[in-house]
Amino acid sequence: MSEDQVWAYRVRAKDPECPMERVEYLQPAPKGRCLVRFLDRDGLEECVPRRRLVVLWEEHEAWLQDELRMAAVVEVSAHADESPQYRAVSSLLGDPDLLEGVDLGYARSELCTIQIPNLQSVCAALGMEEETLRREPLSFTTKDGLFVGPWSLAVKVAMRVAELNGEAVMQKVIAEEEKIELESVHGWTYTTGRGPTREEHWVPPTRLTDFHAKQLMSLNILREWCGKEIVERLDELEALREEVRRLGMLVERAIAELRRCGQGAIAATMESDLGVPVSTLVLRRRMKKRPGG
Repeated sequence: MSEDQVWAYRVRAKDPECPMERVEYLQPAPKGRCLVRFLDRDGLEECVPRRRLVVLWEEHEAWLQDELRMAAVVEVSAHADESPQYRAVSSLLGDPDLLEGVDLGYARSELCTIQIPNLQSVCAALGMEEETLRREPLSFTTKDGLFVGPWSLAVKVAMRVAELNGEAVMQKVIAEEEKIELESVHGWTYTTGRGPTREEHWVPPTRLTDFHAKQLMSLNILREWCGKEIVERLDELEALREEVRRLGMLVERAIAELRRCGQGAIAATMESDLGVPVSTLVLRRRMKKRPGG
């Protein structure tokens, strides 16, 4: 900000129904405020919060157009907030290991919108045409070059991310399912504070039931988006791991029986061939949850 600049002033900066006024910026003031002159109030001078100066007056019409477009996008998108689908989409678009440069709107004025500062680079990473995203109803580009789209487009982008990273996403799904399985038996423990004020808290499984149910719904959505081929391949791998575990336990029982019968040398040879005790093997055992199951 510099002296003599004319700004659009709004008492409630994020409220579209609040009118704008022309003010001239005079000088900074303490505590995030500034001195301005109201040009349509007979030159009244007043210290106001700097955040109320939302945009230069010469740009305010374009800014208001962007605000109206954003409101239209939010109107068809906000319904997804806190839904299982929202959890699924945010877990994909919020993971920089899967995709960078995409944000979901969190504030009420931009809730559940998808926002992309550099559409070209994101489309290149997704293998999608820019025009495909631009054709989504109500999508627009702000005066500052930010591409904004509705929830329907956020879902399409997330599905593409899952398609391109199916195995990595499924590994995350499996890990989350394992965590839920453990918590449904043992509950959840978390800590607060540090040092002498550190406290440990335990949440019993009964209080996690609803939370886990919503999590599983989101995970089932991710499974579906990863594609049948990826899921079946990992299911086959899981079945092989379980079979290795089963056979290993049979061998261990056989070794124990040989020792009981005085065949220690044979038992030692078999144990050496087995390599490691089955009890030390860490095998994934996930819950076979499916939509409607």
